Amino acid sequence: MSDFFAFVYQLFTQNWTLILFIVFAFAIAIQLFYYFFIYLRVFLYRNKPLNQSNMPVSVVICARDEEQNLKVHLPQLVNQKYIEYEVFIILDACVDDSLDLLKNKVNEFSNLRYTVITKDAKFTHGKKLALTVGLKGAKHDHLLLTDADCLPASELWLQRMVSHFNQGYEIVLGYGKFQPDGTFLNKLVRYDAFFIGQQYLGMALLGLPYMGVGRNLAYKREVYTRIGGFSKHAHIESGDDDLLVNAAANKRNCTIEIHPEAHTISYTPKTFRRWKSQKSRHLKASHLYKGKHKFALSVEPLSRIIAWFAPIPLFFHPEWFYVVLALSLSRLSVFMTITVLSMRKLNEKALWYVAPLFDISLPFVTFWFILNNRFRKRTTSWK
Repeated sequence: MSDFFAFVYQLFTQNWTLILFIVFAFAIAIQLFYYFFIYLRVFLYRNKPLNQSNMPVSVVICARDEEQNLKVHLPQLVNQKYIEYEVFIILDACVDDSLDLLKNKVNEFSNLRYTVITKDAKFTHGKKLALTVGLKGAKHDHLLLTDADCLPASELWLQRMVSHFNQGYEIVLGYGKFQPDGTFLNKLVRYDAFFIGQQYLGMALLGLPYMGVGRNLAYKREVYTRIGGFSKHAHIESGDDDLLVNAAANKRNCTIEIHPEAHTISYTPKTFRRWKSQKSRHLKASHLYKGKHKFALSVEPLSRIIAWFAPIPLFFHPEWFYVVLALSLSRLSVFMTITVLSMRKLNEKALWYVAPLFDISLPFVTFWFILNNRFRKRTTSWK
């Protein structure tokens, strides 16, 4: 046994550069697989022609103290170019004047409805309760979800999202982007949302849908009923969107809609602490993903870190310098080219030049948030 350990020790001490290079090359191969076989699919995807649909649709929105956003966004929501639909808003424990606003607006817009969940000092709850009330109270079986702080990019948003139901799909994954404001935090949040979007959209196109975002998501009511609603993950705050898709979506019943007219637009958090709270809450759902999805989502950032940092010690060894440099530049070229193409496809602007910085840093930020979740006190706040 001692001879074996001596052999292993000698192998790693005398050949560590070779071992590190093999690990590095393997990481590069994994990265190239993700970019050519997953992320590039987003750019290559051809938006379908807009087909007229006349199935009745319920747009379901949960709102907690969103009076100002509702005031601004309602006109675009209730004036979509669509024949028969309702906008159903669930006012969840609001303490602002949202109720007064909607009381006036229902007289103005015939397709607007709302219900109220009153605030209870002894019982607190998350978004899933409000959304459950909304999904059960919606008039129609074709459901389109967004948030009160999201603005449809056009009056054809609803039409484009639900037209895929005509082709037999049960779930439609949309893209929810953020409004640029020029700040560093804004770029960080926007890039993070872009990268996640590129990932879940590309995986869906590969036939492995694993999540969607509640800012822009459509599905049939029977999907929600079939998987038992949110009962399997009612104990965690997040997951009303991604865990539902993870449980119900497959390559046959799920598709994407990424035409710029079908996007939703919202504003990024104003403080890093606020974004950290939002992202940490969303990350709590990821450990309930299917095993194959968790594996795919773990391998990518690990290989990315290795691809960026493994070359550093190898650059100090002349025998590896040029081959490592060539592989690193190849990976960087592929990364930048496909990232720029995907950003163009998703109508994301002024982000490409910060992509390398965030490509390096976001795996560490995400890992920090995951660790923080293990020690952070549980909360039911969903805003």
